[in-house]
Amino acid sequence: MKALVAGLAAPVALVMAVALVFPPPKAAAAGGPPSAVALAEIPPDLLSVYQAAAATCAGLPWQVLAAIGALESGHAQGRADPATGDVSPPIMGPAIDGRPGFAAIRDPSSSDGWAHALGPMQFLSTTWARWARLAPGRPAGAVPSAHNAWDAIYAAAAKLCAAAEGSSDLSTAIYAYNRSDAYVDAVLAKAVAYGMGQPGGSAAGLLTSGAMVPGSGEAVVMVAMRALGTPYVWGGESPGGFDCSGLVQWAYAETGVRVPRTTREQINIGIPVGLNDLRPGDLVFTRGGRVPTDLGHVAIYAGNGMVIVAPRTGQTVQFRLLAPGSVQAVRRVLQT
Repeated sequence: MKALVAGLAAPVALVMAVALVFPPPKAAAAGGPPSAVALAEIPPDLLSVYQAAAATCAGLPWQVLAAIGALESGHAQGRADPATGDVSPPIMGPAIDGRPGFAAIRDPSSSDGWAHALGPMQFLSTTWARWARLAPGRPAGAVPSAHNAWDAIYAAAAKLCAAAEGSSDLSTAIYAYNRSDAYVDAVLAKAVAYGMGQPGGSAAGLLTSGAMVPGSGEAVVMVAMRALGTPYVWGGESPGGFDCSGLVQWAYAETGVRVPRTTREQINIGIPVGLNDLRPGDLVFTRGGRVPTDLGHVAIYAGNGMVIVAPRTGQTVQFRLLAPGSVQAVRRVLQT
């Protein structure tokens, strides 16, 4: 591994060797089984809908859909008919009419002339037509309705999937659903509580800010190299497909170190490191596509100015030259 740090020729040779020994599997699973919290909070009939709707978008963890349903309406407030998905009485938010704390969005089709958030997934009345979906199991000829929990959940999956195109992290798509950093944090926290991205590994506890654990950064890099050539899958966290933070979590878990699932959590672990002190295994954070300080993308430093990264949809896990000007933060997790 020291040759990797010392020169560029070694990474190229190792890529070829690893590609022959470790062909990537064909498919990636997203989400995993529900946690005890999920089973306690989510109505069984809606749990199956969240899982089925998420399966229509490669890499979308069903827990993200369920977390949005929890935050937006408490899973339809118990009003969804298990047999039809219809929500009665309907859930409707206040008029978005420019009052303090509200935008001003007009909707001529509304009785009061203003847009409202509708249904269990709280779609704006002005945008429902764009994302409306008729869920499986609905009667033939039925019209998609924001007030039907099944339709709304499938529509939310479509909206998240569209936002995922070209993004590098789940947080980017969630932000497009509701443009609030606090909302993104709340959705991710709830999704993790529902069982998303439960890491493997045997380290004592999940790492936190200011904490490091004994370990080998070079070992993390060698594990990450096993994923070279694996397709990027938004929300992917297994050798069948990875997104950027999923690759980080998996590579660390394979060496026995537990790290959180998303970039927004990973940026808070370990200790900050300067660019002039990079070591193999360090986490390198760059922009993820929203704003100049979003810290939305992460890679594993491999040495000699190279990183291993799951870039974006349509690409594969690969070596790349580190672009110092794009780096927003570096975190070190391991005490070598």
